[in-house]
Amino acid sequence: MKQNSCLIEIAILSTILNFFFDQEASAYLDPGTGSYVLQMLIAGLLGALFFLKLLWKKIKAFLGNSFSKNNDEKRIEN
Repeated sequence: MKQNSCLIEIAILSTILNFFFDQEASAYLDPGTGSYVLQMLIAGLLGALFFLKLLWKKIKAFLGNSFSKNNDEKRIEN
């Protein structure tokens, strides 16, 4: 077990050091790659906003039902 954790620590450390000491890469990115990345970022942002909208509606409905039951009970008692 100890050997596995040591290997994991070495892998994480080597990955971190690789990011700090990387060398210049001579790579080519065609224009389509930039537009694809931009589309993915926009899609992810809109997807997250839609998820938050649905989540907010559920929270609002839950809290609205909770408080409306309390108000209805108070009206019945009076």
